Amino acid sequence: MVLVLHCILSFILAWNISAAIPAFLTPRFQSRTSMILKTAMLYIICLFPIIPDFVQTYLISFAVFIAYIFIFYKDSNEKDLSFSAIFFSIIGSWSYLSSWWIERISMQSFPTGIGALSAVLLVVLAILYFSIFRVYFRQVSDSMLLASFSKRMWNYATIIALAPSVIVLTLVVNPPKNLLLLQALTFFSILIATMLFPLLYQMGRSAKLSEENSRLRAMGAYYQSVEAQQQEIRKLKHDLMNHLTVIATYLDLGENDKAVDYLKELGTRFSELTKQYTQNTLINAILNSKQQKASTQGLAIEIKADVESKLNLDETDLCTLIANSLDNAIEANPPDKKIQLELLQDEDRLLFSVTNRYEKKIRMEADGSFITSKDDSKNHGLGIKNIKEAVERMGGKIEITTNDNIFRLYAEIRLENEA
Repeated sequence: MVLVLHCILSFILAWNISAAIPAFLTPRFQSRTSMILKTAMLYIICLFPIIPDFVQTYLISFAVFIAYIFIFYKDSNEKDLSFSAIFFSIIGSWSYLSSWWIERISMQSFPTGIGALSAVLLVVLAILYFSIFRVYFRQVSDSMLLASFSKRMWNYATIIALAPSVIVLTLVVNPPKNLLLLQALTFFSILIATMLFPLLYQMGRSAKLSEENSRLRAMGAYYQSVEAQQQEIRKLKHDLMNHLTVIATYLDLGENDKAVDYLKELGTRFSELTKQYTQNTLINAILNSKQQKASTQGLAIEIKADVESKLNLDETDLCTLIANSLDNAIEANPPDKKIQLELLQDEDRLLFSVTNRYEKKIRMEADGSFITSKDDSKNHGLGIKNIKEAVERMGGKIEITTNDNIFRLYAEIRLENEA
């Protein structure tokens, strides 16, 4: 009976954990064979008993589980390690609890009837807990929120997730003689491990809100840029008579060269303020702003744009795509001093691309994300990730290539006709 009980509890544990992990991590393999192998390996890990006074059992189980996560899932190292700690907190706590009870039943510490009843109650408790657990983790799993986590946030999550494991490890090394205290600490460990999921959810929401605030601030800045341009235009128009008077004076004095120079300067100022790349006000503001930023660094942005005055797209996401792409190109400081931008409307699609040369080596993570070359990595290196998320929210697809020291970001977004 003891062996059967251990196998049943291990199966319940493995089955539910194997269902929960893919809600948070990306499987490396999709074949049926790999699915069977993955489930079997997790079942073996859960079968491995965590025995009081034998710390090796716990450490070996933890090490094997970490290897299991890294073999079968392909997210960033920080994320994989964090979820290794989170899920093993549940596995370790339940394994220790079931091992302790199974040991008592096998030693016939209870009368035969009570021992059988204890075994049944333990199975019922496991089924009840994991039934609630399955509903619970589905409610808090959100890949978009988890995508907002930085490396530092994943490291913090890992440290917090180790707390239940430390409790169980302490119980393994030095189990208290007070049985009530031992059970209370074990259940407390299970509770903490379970509460890690809403904690992750709230951390993700906070990170996402921070990103949204940054995007909204960027939008506000570009609208302010539009307003500032309009004010300058109104100011020039207001002073137009004064300008004409100056030109007339130069002509009256026969100083034609000065009059021509003055006209050229005035024309340049009007041209800079009223340059229209497209009929879309927001896009014009962004392109003018980035063109001015590039010119201060001796760079030129070659712009080819042809879109309608109003696009049925989220303006904050559109702003994120265009502004961040150009910021990245400007910060790359192309050796030929040129950046090429294309923004074209092709029937029901918006085609966008930014191309520039680069000199520094581009570093990438295992998941394909880019590593910033800036010292302040906490506040930088998010541009590409934000662009990808913005394109995904708009229902588009993005492609980034780095061939022959030419960086090209291409996005294609489907436009929906307004009803």
